[in-house]
Amino acid sequence: MKRLTLRETQEALLGLLTEFDRVCREHGLKYSLAAGTLLGAVRHKGFIPWDDDVDVYMPRPEYEKFIKIVSEGNVLGENFSITKDRGKGTYYPFVKLLDHRYPLKSPNHIEVPYLYLDIFPVDGVPVDMEESKKLFKKERFWVISAGICQFYTMDSWWGFIAYVIGWWFYLGTKLFIGAKRSVRKMNEYATLFPYEKSEMAALHNWGRAEQAIPSKCFDDLCELEFEGKKFMAIKDWDLLLTNTYGDYMTPPPVKKQKSRHYIRVYPAKNAK
Repeated sequence: MKRLTLRETQEALLGLLTEFDRVCREHGLKYSLAAGTLLGAVRHKGFIPWDDDVDVYMPRPEYEKFIKIVSEGNVLGENFSITKDRGKGTYYPFVKLLDHRYPLKSPNHIEVPYLYLDIFPVDGVPVDMEESKKLFKKERFWVISAGICQFYTMDSWWGFIAYVIGWWFYLGTKLFIGAKRSVRKMNEYATLFPYEKSEMAALHNWGRAEQAIPSKCFDDLCELEFEGKKFMAIKDWDLLLTNTYGDYMTPPPVKKQKSRHYIRVYPAKNAK
């Protein structure tokens, strides 16, 4: 089966983002474009040319409402579903919205079976930067162990060598720590400071303390153009992008203009 081109993959991802946005608007849920998706909206008014994923942030209370609404009601289109972030064998401490029309494979890590949109919960952090850094440092062990539990190989000679060497770390982590425990501990640390009571907030999963911004920013939203459509983002997107990327308007060198996901996307045989 012929795999989708990067542009075809981006068009399919746009469908996921459109479905997510529809559900959020219909149920009054707040979210913001995030990471490379937010950067793409600001710098390119669409996808970063080499990007192959979509990310959004939701304040923890909105995130929990979204999961509850989707889990209890028939609100998603027939081709869509969400993963579980608390279930047995999960590798991710956040949910993904899946589009079953597009199976995917990943050569470098264990991945979900379909094209996805990442939905990251934003949680509270201490106002004091040093205290916040200490919290993120404690989380790092569980972040790394969860990452190792996703370990696989890459289609390259150096990837194979990394696979052979890393296999023993993978096996040990799986046997003595486990993905489920790692994800549970990550969520425990992330929710130590309730979002509703915190002046500052940040993404705990894969994030850094330096990326924290005032939690009230996630209440003040605007619309940004993305691939000819309008999606929600925090009004102070400049603060978030600066904390994340620094000089975000300057593209990286050409040799670094490539995706880190390496996913291969295919059209489903029975796609409607």
